[in-house]
Amino acid sequence: MKPWIFQALKMVIGALIAIVLSDFLSLEYSVTAGIIVILSIQPTKQQSIRVGVKRIIASLVGLIITAGLMVLFGYTLPIFILSLLLFIPLAFVFKMEEGIVVSAVLMSHILAQADWKYGINAIFILVIGVLIAVVLNLFMPNKSKSIEKEILLIDESLREVIKTITECECANYSPILAMIDNAIHTIRIESLNQLLPKRDLNISYVTMRKEQVSYLQKIEMDLKRVVVTEYKQDIVKFLKDMVPRIGKANMASLLLVQLDQMREAYKEKPLPKNRQEFEERAILFHILFDLEAFLMAKVRYHEIEEIR
Repeated sequence: MKPWIFQALKMVIGALIAIVLSDFLSLEYSVTAGIIVILSIQPTKQQSIRVGVKRIIASLVGLIITAGLMVLFGYTLPIFILSLLLFIPLAFVFKMEEGIVVSAVLMSHILAQADWKYGINAIFILVIGVLIAVVLNLFMPNKSKSIEKEILLIDESLREVIKTITECECANYSPILAMIDNAIHTIRIESLNQLLPKRDLNISYVTMRKEQVSYLQKIEMDLKRVVVTEYKQDIVKFLKDMVPRIGKANMASLLLVQLDQMREAYKEKPLPKNRQEFEERAILFHILFDLEAFLMAKVRYHEIEEIR
């Protein structure tokens, strides 16, 4: 089921429950409770709770201001406008602007009935609407399997990019970068659906892959600048060896050892014979540093994994 369909169903069901419950409790303006449910259903659990709390606090402040002013100066439209003039700036100052619309509607009940006691009725309406929205928002589709699938696709795409580089063809980075951005969005939504915040290794993993893609882009550009020296094939071979080792397992540490051996072997090679060979040898050493950074990104991820 698409997320928006699931959210729409919760809005309709929640509104119905809130209206029926308010009528059962003989509360006035029961339809308002249903509207509050619709406004309080948010895309994630944390957002729903945060918005609900802000609306309750904001509405209490707004109702107290309105009731106080109208008891003192009368139940008139100018006094209602004065209440809004006092309340709305306060809501912005204390970052509770999500509660302005709901609060204004509830404050208007006191004006409509010319009785401050309708503020109490409004509080019951508000609490019913917010609580039903929060409870319904506890039911969210689990995206864990979807995230794992996206991560596997990212790793497969990374292997394909490296293969393309070893074949001296132009790699297309747009698909893998789009996959990474989509995965980051999905992971963040799933994280906001956790009531207790915790560090998600999945976000560390996909951001690590994004960092690695940036190194691959530089490696590809540098490899294309090397045309004379035969030592280029050593790096191409290293990249080919790296392809089957792309995945969740910690293979980066072993590859770093292999990379160090290749760097030491380069130091023993005969000195360049001309300017072009010298420049290309410098480029190859730069590629080695980028490969090291590529692998160190994965090593750091596993260090975070061990700490957790």
